[in-house]
Amino acid sequence: MMGWLSETGRVVALENDAVWVEADRSAACGKCSARAGCGQGALSALLQSGKGRVRAISGDKLAANDCQVGDAVVIQVPESTLLSGTLMLYGAPLLLGAVVSVLSAGLGDLWAAAGFGAGLLSGFAILRLMSVRAGGVLPGTAEPRLTAKHVSITGDLLAKN
Repeated sequence: MMGWLSETGRVVALENDAVWVEADRSAACGKCSARAGCGQGALSALLQSGKGRVRAISGDKLAANDCQVGDAVVIQVPESTLLSGTLMLYGAPLLLGAVVSVLSAGLGDLWAAAGFGAGLLSGFAILRLMSVRAGGVLPGTAEPRLTAKHVSITGDLLAKN
């Protein structure tokens, strides 16, 4: 039975039926056992200063209209979304690159290598187009949902003083 993955972040923007949450990806990467072999932490640090924005819809326990900008919230996503999303994001472009490479291999090694690169980039472009057309979510994946407001003990202590 699959479970849920949770992450805490700050609400940075509001919509009618959802909120945008900014999470510190570098904090999550520091806890991950695969950080030495994964390029996600380095890429996020290089491209986005370690911050990632995620659109989260209302959940069973917390509605989007109950949140305000600056609130610390907990969001959850099913583990199956992570697994299927990873397979789609990495597997589909690699598979397309391999197919184009094999098809162009009859023309020579240089063409096979160029075909792989073109197929790989085309795979990423197709996924991006699919994501934009579906409103930012890849087909077959679930949107993160709000589960709770996160209360900081140090924040409460500072507010009382």
